[in-house]
Amino acid sequence: MVNPDILNDIPHKAGVYLFKKGNEYIYIGKAKDLKKRLTSHFRATSGKSKLIVEEADDLEIILVSNEKEALILEANLIFEHKPKYNAMLKDTQVYPYIRISDDEVPYLEIVRSRKGTGTFYGPYTNVAFTRQLFEVLRKVYKFRTCKKDLTSIKKPCMDYHLGLCSGVCVGEESVEEYKKRLKKLETVLSGNFSDVVAYVKTKMEQHAKLLDFENAAKYRDILMNFSKVMEAQGVVLPDQVNLDVIVGKSNTYLVLRIRSGYLIGKLLYEFEGTLEDFVEQFYVSRGAELPKIVLVEQKSRGLTKLAKVLGIEFIVPSPKAELYSELLDKAIENLNYEIGLILSNKAILRQMKELLGLSRVPYRMEGIDISHTSGKNTVASLIVFENGEVKREEYRRYKLGDILDDYASIRMLIKRRYTKHELPDLIFVDGGIGQVNAVYEALEAIGKKCDVIGLAKEEEVIVTKHGAVSLSYDHPVLRLLVKLRDETHRVANTFARQLATKRSLRTFLDEIKWIGPKRKRILLERYSSVEELKTASREEIEQLIGKKAAESLLNELSYLKDI
Repeated sequence: MVNPDILNDIPHKAGVYLFKKGNEYIYIGKAKDLKKRLTSHFRATSGKSKLIVEEADDLEIILVSNEKEALILEANLIFEHKPKYNAMLKDTQVYPYIRISDDEVPYLEIVRSRKGTGTFYGPYTNVAFTRQLFEVLRKVYKFRTCKKDLTSIKKPCMDYHLGLCSGVCVGEESVEEYKKRLKKLETVLSGNFSDVVAYVKTKMEQHAKLLDFENAAKYRDILMNFSKVMEAQGVVLPDQVNLDVIVGKSNTYLVLRIRSGYLIGKLLYEFEGTLEDFVEQFYVSRGAELPKIVLVEQKSRGLTKLAKVLGIEFIVPSPKAELYSELLDKAIENLNYEIGLILSNKAILRQMKELLGLSRVPYRMEGIDISHTSGKNTVASLIVFENGEVKREEYRRYKLGDILDDYASIRMLIKRRYTKHELPDLIFVDGGIGQVNAVYEALEAIGKKCDVIGLAKEEEVIVTKHGAVSLSYDHPVLRLLVKLRDETHRVANTFARQLATKRSLRTFLDEIKWIGPKRKRILLERYSSVEELKTASREEIEQLIGKKAAESLLNELSYLKDI
């Protein structure tokens, strides 16, 4: 227990306080007046404050200038140290960000967290949306995505020839002009999507006036693609509003992020704390961009304080404000649906633990399957379910070489995967007792333990180390496992087919004059099949491999179209 005499040295100033046990921080808080706040902790006769003071053996304080500094420091320290008595924000899935590096000539990339340096924009709803948005913005702003040392680059890459990069690395554009364009891009990523629409429309009209209809059509296509990407998110508002909507219930919080009237994020988090604490962690610790307006169901003194510190306005919509009221209703509807789904899935997972004799509730399950063609080009899929729902952004596919033995393939996959990655709560394998034992053998070889089950295809019998378990076909546990098995099978077979298609394209290119290893590699990186190559324009192929080789290739493709 911390000695109460320590209060004698605590000043009446703003700051952050850190309760420690040994080298571990167990609770971190902030206060406008440290002396008053800490005195209340030490005087507590019950509850969390009493537990913290009794368990801690040391107390540190950090003085700051004002309440805003205390808020930011507290949130960052909580995020860094994750103390056991602080409520922690948990993602229900991985949300992507777009990162602009802090290099002299910055590059852009999509990342899954805010780790590292640079400027981050997001989070966005999912990886698929983020990639589509990223590709459209590349065509407009022509930013670089490579991470190469620019001093070693002698000639522009293929992205430059395809109009996806300005060629700043080889002096096709000055660094100053490149950075000016990135500044415009930053305003778009901050939520001003109307800027990119206006820019593309202006370019389209300029080229049309010059009778340059080819380039006008390119900008028209970019505009159409952008609209499709944004409208696919499900909410398009008539007004160009920028705001967030935050609602919470049953330790679950949902955030709708709307920029320029478009929904760019529907985010779900688990958090055992107040709305004020959630807002702190979401905007300060996680660094989500601050909107000017946040819609909430009700206001509080805590939110009023945060509004001043963060410089945002919290609004409880009145029935007269139809747009805001509809947005809040939509957020509540989505939250109730997600909570129902979470509760239903968690009940099934708890039932699964009891029925199958698992050591823990399988909140995270990773499923594996093997696919090959007569022992050639063996591949494996690894899919992830969390809380009973798919997490496609965490799927992985593995090339295992030429292995005919499924058991050997499983052992190789398990060793490759779990020598580098943490174990899930449950490993699922498509197959019977032989496949299950192969997983256990591989885990034992790398000194790790995990629950493993399989699903035999014929009778849909669940296989565990304790024996076989048969459930009725409509049992929710079996239905979930069948869903997991079918997904692992689909991903593995799709990957195998893609590789087979790629091999057929490689074989086709081997026979064409003027196409050597370098040009073949370029084409294989760009196209996945002969059919896809057939749809490419002459101009596009010439940009990739030159006129002479393109002529030879197009002649062969023309022959294929005729037969």
